[in-house]
Amino acid sequence: MTTHQILQQLAAYEDATPVLSIYLDTDLSAKSKEAVRLMLRDRLRPLDMAPESVVQRVNDYLDFEFDWRPRGLAIFANARGLWQVVPLPVPPPTQAFWSAQPYVRTLSDVADRFGAYIVALLDRESLRVFSVRMGEIEAQTEVLGEELKRHKQGGWSAQVYQRREDNLAIQNLKQAAEVLEAFSEQTGVHRLVLGGSLEVLAQFREVLSRRANEQVIGEFTADISASAHKALQLSLDAVARAELAQEARLVDEAITAANKGDQGVIGMADTLFALHQGRARILLVEESFHASACVCDHCGSVSAEPIIECPLCGRREITLAQDAANLAVRKAIESGAEVNIVRDNAALSAAGGMAAILRY
Repeated sequence: MTTHQILQQLAAYEDATPVLSIYLDTDLSAKSKEAVRLMLRDRLRPLDMAPESVVQRVNDYLDFEFDWRPRGLAIFANARGLWQVVPLPVPPPTQAFWSAQPYVRTLSDVADRFGAYIVALLDRESLRVFSVRMGEIEAQTEVLGEELKRHKQGGWSAQVYQRREDNLAIQNLKQAAEVLEAFSEQTGVHRLVLGGSLEVLAQFREVLSRRANEQVIGEFTADISASAHKALQLSLDAVARAELAQEARLVDEAITAANKGDQGVIGMADTLFALHQGRARILLVEESFHASACVCDHCGSVSAEPIIECPLCGRREITLAQDAANLAVRKAIESGAEVNIVRDNAALSAAGGMAAILRY
């Protein structure tokens, strides 16, 4: 099951039994396993309502099942058999929540940062392809074209050989493009990151189909012989740069649309109300956003101030959302909206820390 599918299941959780949500920093490069367990016990101590059987299941998993290779871990469990474990590619802050619904905000953030993509590392002769998910290489393949050598002689003969070699290089790149597009279809992953020399990348973009070119989200320079680990790290940097630029564009689009009274809203109350109506297409939440909110269960109106009665519909079915961002993320996933956790964006912060681009 993919992380996206897990998020969808957790967001749709409607059982009356509360859920224990745990995020663990399991990176052992600077601490011991016992230090991780101590941090967890410290976070669990205030959650005295969590059943001992659920807490014990978590401890047993850490003692006997977890292999301690992932740098982070998310666990969702309750007394009625819910048990979902998600290894994370980065260490999250160690946190624990005992609440009516799973706390999905942190998992959604990681999924947003480390969504699946394909890396194509190439030169004029060869292609190496990696499928990356949650910051780890899942699959890889390699294709070798006809070996090319630069002709050393001068004169007319050298020009003929050079044209032949250039034609072979173009044919190799066309073959590489076909392999890459087939790999993308086979894996169902349609975000592409290209690596190679600037000259080769420019030539490769020319032979890629229009559709594949639109799926390229980033590029990096590297030699075809680079290790898989090196290619992975360079691709992660390229994706991070691309996502920052994309987030900035989306925030600008949402704010502009909201100011024009068009298909955009800003601020917690308007964004949560749009999510409740199912109108949000893309949710934007500032990484550091924290606020509580009162939500009317009947009409979905939101108040940042404590209320007993809904000012819009007059009903008194009011729910206090301690973490409005978690509520927003859950509603977005539930309604099929895209979730973007935004970093280092002053414009979104000034707009209230939350915004959405609407479907209508």
